[in-house]
Amino acid sequence: MIVLNTAKELVRLESWDDIEGRPGYSDELDPSQHKLSSIIGQYAFQAQIRCGLSNCHTPHNRGYLVVTQSGRETNIGKDCGKRYFGVDFENLAVRFDRDMREKLARENVGNFLLRLDETQQRLKDVLDGDRAGAWVYKTSRPLLESARGVPSDIVRAVAAMLKNGQSLLTKDRPATERETQIAEAGGNRVKRPHMITEPIAEIRGLEALREENNLRKLLMVDLDTNLKALEGSDVDTMQPADVMRWSKWVNSVDAGFDRAEAAIRSGHELLTVENLRPFEEILKEPADRQRFNAFLKGLG
Repeated sequence: MIVLNTAKELVRLESWDDIEGRPGYSDELDPSQHKLSSIIGQYAFQAQIRCGLSNCHTPHNRGYLVVTQSGRETNIGKDCGKRYFGVDFENLAVRFDRDMREKLARENVGNFLLRLDETQQRLKDVLDGDRAGAWVYKTSRPLLESARGVPSDIVRAVAAMLKNGQSLLTKDRPATERETQIAEAGGNRVKRPHMITEPIAEIRGLEALREENNLRKLLMVDLDTNLKALEGSDVDTMQPADVMRWSKWVNSVDAGFDRAEAAIRSGHELLTVENLRPFEEILKEPADRQRFNAFLKGLG
């Protein structure tokens, strides 16, 4: 790939023939007879390209297209440029690389703005569709926050499972005397009453409740807020720092959608009566069972 940095835009060329056919290009430029004027492009190929300096010709995969003060053009690698043109080349390369990063970022943001309406519609579908992001977020919060309809015993159990990275719901019960004696016979120091941990069920979709999958942060705080901030923006008048910041964010949008959509799928696995019903076994009070059953009925 070859990228030329013109005054107005970046121009991409696929073939090295396009460079060799440019007026003024030479693959036998004598660096002792010429002084650099500017760097006008860069290239990267799997096959190696020969340096265009007459006293070098070192093969390389990545390099720059340069113009001399006499108007002659050639191609050189980074090491060749430093060796034969010294500080002049290094200064031009720093300036060129900075300008390229900004133009690529401006191009990236500009292309994103062209599909802004499409992205906003995608967000609407992911957020507000039937049992989509808003439903999963609102419906799942009681499993994480006390006093929102789910008994505290279940909220604590969910928190412990998330902390330990496990999906197996368990319940502790007092051991029988026989079980206690067996434990003691095994050489273990047993505290009485001895407790036995028994498995109840595997709970699917708990990853939907992890903080990194928080749908409000992914869809509202990040995507919705930033999409609204970009509405009506003119990429051509953006300050360089803003362009770089927005370009970095634009590059994260698809990953944000992917994470949100995965969290919604996990939420659908989680938020079913069949999947959550086993939590009822850890409840001790009838009133807690009634509250939890009311929550389950609300799942539809």
